[in-house]
Amino acid sequence: MDGAEEPGSPRPAVSPPRPGGQHARGGNVFEHTIAELLRAIRLGKYLVGDKLPAERELAAQIRVSRATLRQALIELQTAGIVTSRRGRYGGTFVTRLPSADTDERIDPGELDDAVRFRLVLETAAARIVAEQDLSPNEVAALTAAETDCRTVFASAEQFRVLDARFHLMIAELTHMPSLISASAATRDRVNALLDRIPFIHTNVEHSCDQHREIVDAILTSDPDRAADLAAQHAEGTEKLLRGFLEQR
Repeated sequence: MDGAEEPGSPRPAVSPPRPGGQHARGGNVFEHTIAELLRAIRLGKYLVGDKLPAERELAAQIRVSRATLRQALIELQTAGIVTSRRGRYGGTFVTRLPSADTDERIDPGELDDAVRFRLVLETAAARIVAEQDLSPNEVAALTAAETDCRTVFASAEQFRVLDARFHLMIAELTHMPSLISASAATRDRVNALLDRIPFIHTNVEHSCDQHREIVDAILTSDPDRAADLAAQHAEGTEKLLRGFLEQR
């Protein structure tokens, strides 16, 4: 993945566009890297068959570490977006467009509404619960839901269920029926979108780490931190969904 451009290469390296100079927050650097790479491919900066710039150069363009870039490229290779070739003329090449394997078009309005409303709901729920005095049973239920996400799941489908249960547990602890109902409906919409993109194990590991941090902020009665962590968590998922599903 780190080979230099060969003399006579038909296309010069082009820096991926940066969306308004945005930088990843918190633990979302990996998701940010995936989104930047997908965006550059989707916008035609790298066409199918093109060789990506050398690893060092591409990492500098996206402003991430080479280790993070390497993780992102491995996941995109697993998803069939890029492929790696060894040898003198090797490197990382674009295999297909991010949305080339879906027959249905994504409604951009639905995508935008679902991820933005999820951000509003989950940020509010985390703040409200962190402001409350939870009973021992409530603490045990929340902790168990977080632990299950890290230790029980064995497949993408199973993780979606456990992840949903964790977030809905936080909503339920607000004891606000309208928020609980809206959270359940929105989680169903977001899961339907997540089912359209590859299951990315590195993202799941990041998500589980963020779950643990959110629970810690709630149990230490830190509503500002809980809300900020919940926002970062939702934004990471949003980056992946937009990266894979938004059209040119």
